[in-house]
Amino acid sequence: MFEMCGVGWGVEASKLAIVSVSFALSAIFLILLKKISLSTKSKIFLIYSHILSLFFPFIFLTTNVGCASVCAACYSNIYQLLALALPTTLLVTTITGFFVIPTVFVYTNRRTEMKSGKIFNFVKKSSKQLRIKQPRVYILNKSNPVAFSFRNFKSAVFLSVGLFDILKWKEAQAVILHELAHIKQKSSAMKLSTFFLRIFSPLSILVRFHHNKLSEEVKADSLAAKIQGADKYIKSARNKIQEWADTEQILR
Repeated sequence: MFEMCGVGWGVEASKLAIVSVSFALSAIFLILLKKISLSTKSKIFLIYSHILSLFFPFIFLTTNVGCASVCAACYSNIYQLLALALPTTLLVTTITGFFVIPTVFVYTNRRTEMKSGKIFNFVKKSSKQLRIKQPRVYILNKSNPVAFSFRNFKSAVFLSVGLFDILKWKEAQAVILHELAHIKQKSSAMKLSTFFLRIFSPLSILVRFHHNKLSEEVKADSLAAKIQGADKYIKSARNKIQEWADTEQILR
């Protein structure tokens, strides 16, 4: 063991055991995500539990170094060290996942926010019909047809320029309604959580967990069709987007 107060930190058996348990829990949470029978809320819980337990060893050891550098009691007291590291990890994970990443994404696209025009007015009108708080709308400068949303402290819908290039207005409305339906049904929370998982966890690429997206997509489609009074627009939009993707795949 190397130990010098104010300079280094000791690699003690108890600390190594805690780190090992944390990594083991992280792996277990990730494996449990493969269970088909879990609810969306359960999967979201497992995703953040995985990220939390994956982050914990690094914050735990960093806290240990900090305590050693100032000769604090938490350096030699494992319980004090845990009392500092656990809430710190939870705070960092929560702030990063729910606030920092969404805020950065919104901030980087702030210049493309729609504050007037027919798209803005349609979202405003549809939000009232669906009885949800009007989300912000951003237009992405991308040629590929893209539409996604997330529900957070401030919900947002992102639509690409390419989407409007290949869709007629009624079809575009159907896509917008589809994304608003995700916000209303809170299914966008799972999409956002999965996005965080891919960013923060290098282990996520090793375990492809199942999530029944089809059910959520069908519900969002149904609500869009209900508002429009027909399902032909959302079906036509899906077909055109799929045709675009197939064409791009062939060209590559």
